[in-house]
Amino acid sequence: MLSLDKLYPQLSSAEKMGLLDNLNTIYDSLPQTSCEQCGTCCTVPPPAYIVEYLNMFRYMKENLGDRIPEIVEKAIRFYFLELVDINLMCPFLGEDRLCMVYPARPLSCRGYGLSRNNSVFLHPRTEMEELARRYKEQHGITLPEEVVKFNLPECGNVKITGEKKVSTDHLELAISYVARLESQLFPVDLVDKELTFVPYVTHLALTVISEGARVRRLRVMREYLEKGSSDMLEGFVEKARTVNL
Repeated sequence: MLSLDKLYPQLSSAEKMGLLDNLNTIYDSLPQTSCEQCGTCCTVPPPAYIVEYLNMFRYMKENLGDRIPEIVEKAIRFYFLELVDINLMCPFLGEDRLCMVYPARPLSCRGYGLSRNNSVFLHPRTEMEELARRYKEQHGITLPEEVVKFNLPECGNVKITGEKKVSTDHLELAISYVARLESQLFPVDLVDKELTFVPYVTHLALTVISEGARVRRLRVMREYLEKGSSDMLEGFVEKARTVNL
């Protein structure tokens, strides 16, 4: 995870090494698509490598300007509450149901609807029942059933608009290529263990919140489950408003 003091040096390194250009070449190998813009795929922000986060962050800084504080606030809320509030949506989903970072969206977003095998994208809410069991046994927190049972549905509304075709093998190969780019930024063992492959919204949240706030995630979750709100979370959000990205 990249704290703010490490973010810009890593971004500069990735640009100088040509990693972001190479990343966008990988993205361009996938077919162009259209859909009905229902927002279903934006219910759960998918995982992304840090090199993808750097690409998205650069796009956000260059294009979203005044929207950034709003996006950051939503990202922080998602980080703390994703396991206890089923109603959260991706912070990059606009009121018009369009993705605000669509040209820089990660590979997991680009591949949704192109394969009937969602496990290709290592979706972060797989094996939720096991996760819920651990939270109950280790932390005494009962995750809401609607969160535990949620499965991102397959999408039949994504249409390929160009001549390019895609297969599951192609998608898996693209993922491996992005992982190879990631290994030029971080030790291979971290990449292989997927320790840099987390929801891209989480990458953004962890850039702006402190280590002290991170370790209080469980307390925020408990407070929210008990009261439907969290004063501690509101304090973290307020502090994040002072962060200059």
